[in-house]
Amino acid sequence: MKKVICFLAFIMMSPVFAADKLHVSAMSDFSSINPSGNFQVMLIEDGILNDVYMLKGDILNCTLKKITNPTRAKRDAKIYFNVVSYSDKKGTHKIEPKMIAKYTEKVLSVEEIKKTPPKKIAKKAVSTVGNFFVAGFSYGVSFVDGVKQNKEDNRLKSGVKQVYDDSFLSYVEYGHEVEIKEGQEFYLVVKKAKEEK
Repeated sequence: MKKVICFLAFIMMSPVFAADKLHVSAMSDFSSINPSGNFQVMLIEDGILNDVYMLKGDILNCTLKKITNPTRAKRDAKIYFNVVSYSDKKGTHKIEPKMIAKYTEKVLSVEEIKKTPPKKIAKKAVSTVGNFFVAGFSYGVSFVDGVKQNKEDNRLKSGVKQVYDDSFLSYVEYGHEVEIKEGQEFYLVVKKAKEEK
């Protein structure tokens, strides 16, 4: 067992799986429905890209690589960019080797966990007992939460809708297209591009 854990730790820390997470903001609008070929983002936190230390305010110049359509299980469209170059106070610098960046709204980090509302964590914890999901109890919590929020201007309807949204039944629905607005904050998860043969 110890060997298996050591092997998994080695694989996870190997460069093949390494990815840089950059916190950025959009410098223009971008839509997965009608995408433009070029896209620029500005770093809003210092970061590292392929061992190059980048400062807040540096600009990444990207080109569109591909977009995947939304799928069932509420999976939204996915956007991938080629990171071509970056601009800083000294000018524009080409990025070598080729890097691919994936758009994501959030990354699992201490900062993002701190931003998660305590109510959401409490709701999840209350719905779980001894690592077992308690379906009936969870639906009761969802119903009460829906009634309290009253998003539909009808407490009963709001409660039922919240139960549906939190249930496994809602996962037959498709996800959404991605609409990025100028100034919107998000993350780019950047990895080295695989060499094409």
